[in-house]
Amino acid sequence: MRKNKKSFRSLNLAGAALATALLAACGGGSSDDSASNPPNPAPEPGIGDLAIAPKNHCTMEGVGATALTTDDDPATGFKASILEVSQETVDGDVTKEYCLVKVHVDPEVNIHVAMPSDGTWNGRFRSEGGGMFAGAVSPATGSVGAGFVGVTTDTGHQAGPAGMMDGSFALLPNGQPNVQAKEDFAYRSLHLMSVVGKQLTQSYYEQEPVRSYWYGCSTGGRQGLAMAQRYPDDYDAILVGAPAIHMERFQSYQIWPSVVQKEELGLGNELGFVKGELAGAKAIAACDALDGVVDGVIDDPRLCNYQPSQDPTLTYAGCNGPDCLTHAEAIAIEKIWAGAKDINGNLLWPGQEPSSPLFAFTGANPFGMATEQAKYWVYYDPTWDWKTLTYENYGDFFQKSIDEVGPVVSTSDPDLSQFKARGGKLIMWHGWTDFGIQPQGTIRYYESIQQTMGKEATAEFVNLYMAPGVGHCNGGDGPNLFGQAADQESAAEQTAKNNMFRALMDWSEKGVQPAEIIATKQAEDQSVTRTRPLCTYPLVARHTGNGSTDDAANFTCETPTH
Repeated sequence: MRKNKKSFRSLNLAGAALATALLAACGGGSSDDSASNPPNPAPEPGIGDLAIAPKNHCTMEGVGATALTTDDDPATGFKASILEVSQETVDGDVTKEYCLVKVHVDPEVNIHVAMPSDGTWNGRFRSEGGGMFAGAVSPATGSVGAGFVGVTTDTGHQAGPAGMMDGSFALLPNGQPNVQAKEDFAYRSLHLMSVVGKQLTQSYYEQEPVRSYWYGCSTGGRQGLAMAQRYPDDYDAILVGAPAIHMERFQSYQIWPSVVQKEELGLGNELGFVKGELAGAKAIAACDALDGVVDGVIDDPRLCNYQPSQDPTLTYAGCNGPDCLTHAEAIAIEKIWAGAKDINGNLLWPGQEPSSPLFAFTGANPFGMATEQAKYWVYYDPTWDWKTLTYENYGDFFQKSIDEVGPVVSTSDPDLSQFKARGGKLIMWHGWTDFGIQPQGTIRYYESIQQTMGKEATAEFVNLYMAPGVGHCNGGDGPNLFGQAADQESAAEQTAKNNMFRALMDWSEKGVQPAEIIATKQAEDQSVTRTRPLCTYPLVARHTGNGSTDDAANFTCETPTH
C-alpha cells in the first residue's frame, strides 16, 4: 500500500584531505565506507539461524531471465531491464561469494542487487542508502558480508563535475526543472530498490525475504524516512543516522556562516580552519563538566552558554595571530552558533552546536552541496552567486528554498501511522558534534512525531538516540562505535546491546524493544578506551558516582534535570 500523500579536531586536516573527509562522512550505509504484514508478526522458526542456498543460477539465462515489473503507470513507458549478471566475491574475515545483478529502470535509474550465492543468505533483505546527491552505484558488499541480500541505487542520475555534491541533474538544458530526475532522487528510485530487489530475491532463492530492512546515514537516513512516509509497506524496520530530513532548510543554513563572515568580517576575511575551531575547544572546556563527568565531551551542547566574545583569554583587542579572536570574529562565531535568522531576528534554523567543528563552513565559500542546491533546485540558475545574500535578504532565500525544494525532497512528515500499523520499527540516531547536519533538526522531527501520534504511540515503534561527541555518521571524540557501520555487523561477538542494527532486528523479529545501546571508543590499536550507554531520547547517561567514568556499567539512563 502506497501512502496517499506526498578525530574531528585534528589541525592537520586541510585541502584535499578535508574534501575526502567530507565525502566519506556524508555517505550513507553504503558499502564504500557504508498484502500488509500484521503488527509485530511472530518470528519464523529458526529465523536467527537461516543459511539459505540459491535455487537458480547466477547467469543471464538463470536469474537474469527474471521478468521484472514495476508498479509505475504503464502509460509512462517505464520498464526494468537486467543488464548484467556476474559471480563476485567480497573479502572479509571470511570470503563471501555473491551474485551481482545490475538492473536499469527507465529513464535513468540503476540498481545493483547483491545476493549471497554460497549458502550463507540469512533470509533477510537490506537496502543501503546513499550519500550527498548520490549519482553512483556499487555493490552492497557490507550487507552481503553480513549475510543479507544487499541493494543499492544511483538514484536515477550520474554524478556531474562536482561529484556526489553535484546537483545539476535537477536542471534540464533548457533551464527548466528536471522533475523526473528530482523525484527519482527523492523517492522513486528508493522504492524501486525494494520492488526490483525482492523480485530478484524470489527468483534466485525461490522464496521471499523473511524481513526487509533499510539502512543508511545522512542522505541515506533521509531516504529511509522517505520509505516510511511514502511507501510504508516496503520495509519492516528502518535504521537512519544523522538523517538529512530537512534538506531544504539545513542546506540553506550551510550558507549562513558564509553570509555571517561576509557581513561581520568583510569578504575575503574568513575565519578559516584554525580560528573556526578555537572557540569550539574553549566551549568544550567551559561546558564539559555540565553532565557531571569531565571527559572532553559535552553530552548536551544545548546547555552550553559559552560566549567567546566574553572570554578575555580568547578575544581581546590587538589580536593578530591564529591563537586568538578579534571581537568581530567572536561575534561571527556566536551568530553561526545561534542559527540562521531573518532580518527581524526570528530563528529560521538551529545553528552548529558549540562543540561541533566549523571547518566545513569557515572557508572562502560555503559547503559545496549547499550552493549546488541553491543554483539547481532553488533558482534554476547555474550562475547564481551566494555573495548576493545579505542579512536583509537571507530570510527570502530561506523561504524560497523551502518552497522549491521541500515538496519533493523533505522527509519531515510526522504521520507514520501506516508504517506503524504494518508493524514497522524505526531507530534514528544523531551525533551531537555533527559538522554537517544540525542535530537539533532530528530532535525537532522526533518531537513532531510525538505531537502528531502521541508520545505513547510513538514510543511503541520509534527510538531516537543522541550520541555525545559523535560526528557526522562516524568519528568524533566521544564513543562512536555502536554497530552503525555495515562492516561491523558481521562480527560474531556483536550483540544486540552494543549493536544498533542488531537491536533493530530483535525489535522487528522478536518484539524486544531496545533501551540503551552501548557505544565504544577505541584507540588507534583498536583497544577499548571508553564505553558509554546511548540512552533513548530524552534520557541521558549519568554516572552513578562509583567506578570508572570510562565504563558504561557505571552509568544509568536518567531523565535530564535541566
